Amino acid sequence: MQNALLPNGKIINAKEYDQLIHGEKLFCVSCKKPVIYVGSDQGNREPFFKTTGRGESIHKEDCKERRTLIIFDSLKTINKYTTDMSKMDSEDKYLIKLDFAPDNKEQIPHGSIDEIDESHPKKKFTYAYKYSKKRSTLPKRITSLSQIARLLKNKPEDLSRITFTQQGELFSFTDIVIDQDKATEIALGNKYTNIDFIIYGVVRSVIKTEKVMFVNLDTQDGLKPFDIFVFAGDFKWFTLTKEQLEGKPILARGKIKFNERYNKAEMRVRFNKQIYVFT
Repeated sequence: MQNALLPNGKIINAKEYDQLIHGEKLFCVSCKKPVIYVGSDQGNREPFFKTTGRGESIHKEDCKERRTLIIFDSLKTINKYTTDMSKMDSEDKYLIKLDFAPDNKEQIPHGSIDEIDESHPKKKFTYAYKYSKKRSTLPKRITSLSQIARLLKNKPEDLSRITFTQQGELFSFTDIVIDQDKATEIALGNKYTNIDFIIYGVVRSVIKTEKVMFVNLDTQDGLKPFDIFVFAGDFKWFTLTKEQLEGKPILARGKIKFNERYNKAEMRVRFNKQIYVFT
Protein backbone atom coordinates (compact mmCIF):
# COMPACT_ATOMS: atom_id res chain seq x y z
CA MET A 1 0.00 0.00 0.00
CA GLN A 2 1.69 3.19 -1.18
CA ASN A 3 -0.62 5.80 0.38
CA ALA A 4 -1.91 6.35 3.92
CA LEU A 5 -4.34 8.73 5.58
CA LEU A 6 -3.13 11.19 8.23
CA PRO A 7 -5.30 12.24 11.22
CA ASN A 8 -5.85 15.66 9.58
CA GLY A 9 -7.43 14.01 6.53
CA LYS A 10 -4.46 14.46 4.20
CA ILE A 11 -3.05 11.58 2.17
CA ILE A 12 0.68 10.89 2.31
CA ASN A 13 2.78 8.71 -0.02
CA ALA A 14 5.22 6.23 1.53
CA LYS A 15 8.16 7.85 -0.26
CA GLU A 16 7.28 11.22 1.28
CA TYR A 17 6.54 10.00 4.79
CA ASP A 18 8.65 11.38 7.64
CA GLN A 19 7.77 10.27 11.17
CA LEU A 20 9.04 13.52 12.71
CA ILE A 21 6.81 15.59 10.43
CA HIS A 22 3.74 13.39 9.97
CA GLY A 23 3.64 11.46 13.25
CA GLU A 24 2.97 7.76 13.88
CA LYS A 25 -0.82 7.69 13.52
CA LEU A 26 -1.56 6.41 10.03
CA PHE A 27 -4.71 4.89 8.53
CA CYS A 28 -5.84 2.99 5.44
CA VAL A 29 -7.25 5.44 2.90
CA SER A 30 -10.13 3.10 2.06
CA CYS A 31 -11.30 1.53 5.34
CA LYS A 32 -9.64 3.89 7.87
CA LYS A 33 -8.04 1.02 9.82
CA PRO A 34 -4.64 1.70 11.48
CA VAL A 35 -1.55 0.93 9.38
CA ILE A 36 2.19 1.13 9.98
CA TYR A 37 5.10 2.35 7.87
CA VAL A 38 7.71 -0.09 6.55
CA GLY A 39 10.91 1.49 5.25
CA SER A 40 13.06 0.47 2.29
CA ASP A 41 15.29 -2.60 2.57
CA GLN A 42 18.81 -1.80 1.35
CA GLY A 43 17.47 -0.75 -2.03
CA ASN A 44 15.73 -4.07 -2.70
CA ARG A 45 12.32 -2.82 -1.63
CA GLU A 46 10.42 0.44 -1.82
CA PRO A 47 8.81 1.79 1.39
CA PHE A 48 5.13 1.03 1.95
CA PHE A 49 2.29 1.03 4.49
CA LYS A 50 0.59 -2.11 5.77
CA THR A 51 -1.73 -3.48 8.43
CA THR A 52 -0.16 -5.62 11.16
CA GLY A 53 -2.90 -8.25 11.40
CA ARG A 54 -3.24 -7.58 15.14
CA GLY A 55 -5.94 -5.74 17.09
CA GLU A 56 -7.66 -3.07 14.99
CA SER A 57 -4.96 -3.13 12.32
CA ILE A 58 -6.82 -5.46 9.94
CA HIS A 59 -8.49 -4.31 6.73
CA LYS A 60 -12.28 -4.50 6.61
CA GLU A 61 -13.68 -7.32 4.50
CA ASP A 62 -14.88 -4.94 1.76
CA CYS A 63 -11.71 -2.81 1.69
CA LYS A 64 -10.19 -2.63 -1.79
CA GLU A 65 -6.70 -2.65 -0.27
CA ARG A 66 -7.29 -6.09 1.17
CA ARG A 67 -7.00 -7.53 -2.31
CA THR A 68 -8.09 -11.00 -1.28
CA LEU A 69 -9.65 -13.00 -4.08
CA ILE A 70 -12.63 -15.25 -3.46
CA ILE A 71 -10.47 -18.03 -4.88
CA PHE A 72 -7.90 -17.47 -2.12
CA ASP A 73 -10.62 -17.25 0.52
CA SER A 74 -11.67 -20.81 -0.36
CA LEU A 75 -8.14 -21.99 0.38
CA LYS A 76 -8.31 -20.49 3.85
CA THR A 77 -11.44 -22.47 4.68
CA ILE A 78 -10.19 -25.88 3.53
CA ASN A 79 -8.68 -26.75 6.91
CA LYS A 80 -12.05 -27.00 8.62
CA TYR A 81 -12.96 -29.81 6.20
CA THR A 82 -9.57 -31.52 6.26
CA THR A 83 -8.97 -34.46 8.56
CA ASP A 84 -5.98 -36.69 9.25
CA MET A 85 -5.27 -38.54 5.98
CA SER A 86 -4.61 -41.77 7.87
CA LYS A 87 -8.15 -41.62 9.24
CA MET A 88 -9.85 -40.86 5.93
CA ASP A 89 -11.76 -43.59 4.14
CA SER A 90 -10.04 -44.51 0.88
CA GLU A 91 -13.28 -43.73 -0.95
CA ASP A 92 -13.11 -40.16 0.36
CA LYS A 93 -9.63 -39.55 -1.04
CA TYR A 94 -8.88 -38.34 -4.56
CA LEU A 95 -5.29 -39.13 -5.53
CA ILE A 96 -3.50 -36.73 -7.90
CA LYS A 97 0.11 -37.12 -9.01
CA LEU A 98 2.16 -33.90 -9.15
CA ASP A 99 4.46 -34.33 -12.12
CA PHE A 100 6.12 -30.98 -12.80
CA ALA A 101 8.90 -30.98 -15.38
CA PRO A 102 12.43 -30.83 -13.95
CA ASP A 103 14.41 -27.66 -14.56
CA ASN A 104 16.60 -29.03 -17.33
CA LYS A 105 13.54 -30.06 -19.36
CA GLU A 106 11.74 -26.76 -18.85
CA GLN A 107 14.47 -24.99 -20.81
CA ILE A 108 13.55 -26.89 -23.95
CA PRO A 109 11.11 -24.88 -26.11
CA HIS A 110 7.93 -26.80 -26.78
CA GLY A 111 6.70 -26.74 -30.35
CA SER A 112 3.07 -26.89 -31.37
CA ILE A 113 1.47 -30.29 -31.91
CA ASP A 114 -0.60 -30.72 -35.02
CA GLU A 115 -4.11 -32.09 -34.67
CA ILE A 116 -4.53 -35.66 -35.94
CA ASP A 117 -6.09 -35.62 -39.37
CA GLU A 118 -9.54 -37.20 -39.72
CA SER A 119 -8.16 -39.75 -42.20
CA HIS A 120 -5.39 -40.86 -39.84
CA PRO A 121 -5.81 -44.50 -38.69
CA LYS A 122 -5.35 -43.48 -35.05
CA LYS A 123 -8.67 -41.64 -35.25
CA LYS A 124 -10.37 -44.99 -34.75
CA PHE A 125 -9.07 -45.17 -31.16
CA THR A 126 -11.16 -43.66 -28.40
CA TYR A 127 -8.34 -41.53 -26.99
CA ALA A 128 -8.33 -39.43 -30.16
CA TYR A 129 -11.99 -38.53 -29.78
CA LYS A 130 -13.42 -35.70 -27.73
CA TYR A 131 -13.49 -36.01 -23.94
CA SER A 132 -16.41 -37.90 -22.48
CA LYS A 133 -19.13 -35.78 -20.90
CA LYS A 134 -18.84 -38.05 -17.87
CA ARG A 135 -15.21 -37.20 -17.20
CA SER A 136 -14.37 -35.94 -13.70
CA THR A 137 -13.52 -32.30 -13.13
CA LEU A 138 -10.50 -33.48 -11.12
CA PRO A 139 -7.44 -34.74 -13.05
CA LYS A 140 -5.32 -37.78 -12.18
CA ARG A 141 -2.05 -35.99 -12.97
CA ILE A 142 -0.99 -32.35 -12.75
CA THR A 143 1.88 -30.91 -14.76
CA SER A 144 1.24 -27.14 -14.66
CA LEU A 145 0.13 -24.28 -12.43
CA SER A 146 -2.79 -23.54 -14.75
CA GLN A 147 -4.24 -26.91 -13.72
CA ILE A 148 -3.86 -25.94 -10.06
CA ALA A 149 -5.62 -22.63 -10.80
CA ARG A 150 -8.53 -24.55 -12.33
CA LEU A 151 -8.65 -26.84 -9.29
CA LEU A 152 -9.17 -23.81 -7.04
CA LYS A 153 -12.58 -23.28 -8.61
CA ASN A 154 -13.82 -26.37 -6.76
CA LYS A 155 -15.55 -26.15 -3.39
CA PRO A 156 -13.33 -26.26 -0.27
CA GLU A 157 -14.88 -29.55 0.84
CA ASP A 158 -13.92 -31.09 -2.53
CA LEU A 159 -10.37 -29.73 -2.38
CA SER A 160 -9.97 -31.20 1.11
CA ARG A 161 -10.45 -34.70 -0.38
CA ILE A 162 -7.43 -34.30 -2.66
CA THR A 163 -4.23 -36.14 -1.80
CA PHE A 164 -1.15 -35.22 -3.82
CA THR A 165 1.69 -37.64 -4.51
CA GLN A 166 5.16 -36.21 -5.08
CA GLN A 167 8.58 -37.85 -4.76
CA GLY A 168 6.88 -40.97 -3.41
CA GLU A 169 5.24 -39.10 -0.52
CA LEU A 170 1.59 -38.26 0.19
CA PHE A 171 0.47 -34.70 0.95
CA SER A 172 -2.89 -33.09 1.59
CA PHE A 173 -3.94 -30.17 -0.63
CA THR A 174 -3.04 -27.63 2.06
CA ASP A 175 0.37 -29.25 2.58
CA ILE A 176 1.36 -28.23 -0.96
CA VAL A 177 -0.73 -25.16 -1.84
CA ILE A 178 0.26 -22.78 0.95
CA ASP A 179 0.43 -19.14 2.01
CA GLN A 180 3.50 -17.17 3.10
CA ASP A 181 3.15 -18.07 6.78
CA LYS A 182 3.06 -21.81 6.07
CA ALA A 183 5.98 -21.41 3.65
CA THR A 184 8.04 -19.77 6.39
CA GLU A 185 7.18 -22.59 8.80
CA ILE A 186 8.24 -25.24 6.27
CA ALA A 187 11.42 -23.37 5.34
CA LEU A 188 12.47 -23.11 8.99
CA GLY A 189 11.87 -26.84 9.43
CA ASN A 190 14.19 -27.57 6.47
CA LYS A 191 12.59 -30.99 6.00
CA TYR A 192 11.14 -30.96 2.49
CA THR A 193 14.10 -29.58 0.52
CA ASN A 194 13.31 -31.60 -2.63
CA ILE A 195 9.56 -30.96 -2.74
CA ASP A 196 7.94 -28.38 -5.02
CA PHE A 197 5.49 -26.19 -3.11
CA ILE A 198 2.92 -23.79 -4.55
CA ILE A 199 2.75 -20.41 -2.82
CA TYR A 200 -0.26 -18.14 -3.30
CA GLY A 201 -0.22 -14.42 -2.64
CA VAL A 202 -0.31 -10.93 -4.12
CA VAL A 203 2.80 -9.30 -5.61
CA ARG A 204 3.64 -6.09 -3.77
CA SER A 205 6.72 -5.02 -5.72
CA VAL A 206 9.20 -6.12 -8.38
CA ILE A 207 12.82 -4.96 -8.23
CA LYS A 208 15.15 -5.83 -11.13
CA THR A 209 18.89 -5.22 -11.19
CA GLU A 210 21.60 -6.41 -13.57
CA LYS A 211 22.23 -9.49 -11.45
CA VAL A 212 18.88 -10.47 -9.96
CA MET A 213 15.14 -9.84 -10.02
CA PHE A 214 13.11 -9.82 -6.80
CA VAL A 215 9.35 -10.48 -6.73
CA ASN A 216 8.15 -9.51 -3.25
CA LEU A 217 4.80 -10.76 -1.97
CA ASP A 218 2.44 -8.52 -0.02
CA THR A 219 2.49 -8.64 3.78
CA GLN A 220 -0.95 -7.12 4.37
CA ASP A 221 -2.76 -8.16 7.55
CA GLY A 222 0.35 -9.58 9.16
CA LEU A 223 1.45 -12.13 6.55
CA LYS A 224 5.12 -13.01 6.85
CA PRO A 225 7.40 -11.68 4.07
CA PHE A 226 8.22 -13.99 1.17
CA ASP A 227 10.53 -13.29 -1.77
CA ILE A 228 10.77 -14.90 -5.18
CA PHE A 229 14.05 -14.29 -6.99
CA VAL A 230 15.41 -14.85 -10.51
CA PHE A 231 19.13 -14.73 -11.31
CA ALA A 232 20.33 -12.84 -14.40
CA GLY A 233 21.39 -16.09 -16.06
CA ASP A 234 17.74 -17.09 -16.20
CA PHE A 235 16.37 -13.78 -17.56
CA LYS A 236 16.22 -15.34 -21.05
CA TRP A 237 13.77 -17.92 -19.69
CA PHE A 238 11.91 -15.70 -17.22
CA THR A 239 10.40 -12.79 -19.17
CA LEU A 240 7.50 -11.67 -16.95
CA THR A 241 7.74 -7.94 -16.26
CA LYS A 242 7.09 -5.54 -13.40
CA GLU A 243 3.92 -4.38 -15.17
CA GLN A 244 2.65 -7.94 -15.54
CA LEU A 245 3.26 -8.86 -11.91
CA GLU A 246 2.86 -5.92 -9.52
CA GLY A 247 -0.46 -5.87 -7.71
CA LYS A 248 -1.48 -9.23 -9.20
CA PRO A 249 -2.49 -12.38 -7.30
CA ILE A 250 -0.25 -15.27 -8.30
CA LEU A 251 0.70 -18.89 -7.77
CA ALA A 252 4.44 -19.61 -7.64
CA ARG A 253 5.97 -23.08 -7.82
CA GLY A 254 9.36 -24.19 -6.58
CA LYS A 255 11.49 -25.28 -3.66
CA ILE A 256 11.53 -23.04 -0.61
CA LYS A 257 14.30 -22.25 1.83
CA PHE A 258 14.89 -19.83 4.68
CA ASN A 259 17.31 -16.95 4.16
CA GLU A 260 18.83 -16.37 7.58
CA ARG A 261 20.55 -13.16 6.49
CA TYR A 262 17.27 -11.46 5.63
CA ASN A 263 15.13 -13.52 8.04
CA LYS A 264 12.54 -14.57 5.47
CA ALA A 265 11.51 -17.54 3.34
CA GLU A 266 12.27 -17.44 -0.37
CA MET A 267 11.97 -19.35 -3.63
CA ARG A 268 14.17 -19.37 -6.71
CA VAL A 269 12.28 -19.27 -10.00
CA ARG A 270 13.85 -19.81 -13.43
CA PHE A 271 10.98 -20.01 -15.92
CA ASN A 272 7.71 -18.29 -16.73
CA LYS A 273 5.78 -21.51 -16.17
CA GLN A 274 6.74 -21.42 -12.49
CA ILE A 275 4.43 -18.46 -11.96
CA TYR A 276 0.72 -18.28 -12.76
CA VAL A 277 -0.83 -14.79 -12.82
CA PHE A 278 -4.57 -14.54 -12.14
CA THR A 279 -6.25 -12.07 -14.50
